[in-house]
Amino acid sequence: MADEQQRVGDLRRAGEQAVQEAAPGLEALARFGYACRGAVYLTVGGLALTLAAGRRGGAATDTQGAVRRLEDLPLGEVLVGVLALGLVGYALWQLLRAVLDPERLGTDAAGLARRLGYLASGAVNLGAAWFAVRLATQARVEDGASAQDLAAQVLALPAGQVLLGLGGAALLGAGVAELVSAAKGKFMAFIALRGVGADHAGTLRRVGQLGTAARGTVLGLVGAFVLVAAVQGEAAGVRGTGGALNWLLNRPGGAWLLGAVALGTVCYGLWCFVQARYRHIQVRSGLDAA
Repeated sequence: MADEQQRVGDLRRAGEQAVQEAAPGLEALARFGYACRGAVYLTVGGLALTLAAGRRGGAATDTQGAVRRLEDLPLGEVLVGVLALGLVGYALWQLLRAVLDPERLGTDAAGLARRLGYLASGAVNLGAAWFAVRLATQARVEDGASAQDLAAQVLALPAGQVLLGLGGAALLGAGVAELVSAAKGKFMAFIALRGVGADHAGTLRRVGQLGTAARGTVLGLVGAFVLVAAVQGEAAGVRGTGGALNWLLNRPGGAWLLGAVALGTVCYGLWCFVQARYRHIQVRSGLDAA
């Protein structure tokens, strides 16, 4: 037993040492990841805004759909390859936030919920990065499993309705938390503006609020659809990001609703660039906490 604990301790120390040595590179990669994520959200928001305006070429889509559109640009394969690297960097940062807890969220219920969200975000962005890699390398890429397909797989599991309901509740809760953060400007706690950024602090804060509110709205809608599907035991009602945007478009005054959320999504893309420049990213503090 003592030998086993010793081995575990040695492995943990070796892992921490490896992360410590790689910390500067990980921080740079995380910032690059925020910038690449910003490009993707700008594309999602721009396509939705074009759709809301009734112009040709608009679409209600998600991250993978945005990456496909970017591939159609001149030197698109190179661009998608660069985005893949950035999304990997962002995913690694999210995983480090979950495991090392550099933001000192702790292990109470609220802290663990946030860290689980980071873990899920890391997994989703790794999936998006893999999709981008396959596009960039001209591998045959089919559309991934839809939100309905994934929901059907969960419902087929033992206690599937409960699991799907928990997932929907988590998404809905995350959306509400984003809306609260937008209203109170909580996200500014992680930003250290300086130079030109400090001169335009008020404007950048409003961009962050609009972007965070739009993201919270979409997350909340997706979570609500998943939760209703769990209660009904049917996957047909589940919608992903693109489906949620289309749902908004089909409401009364839908073009205005979609336009508002699309404009907010563009703001979120811009806010990702702000985070790439000014966000606190301190891998070493996570090691100290661990």
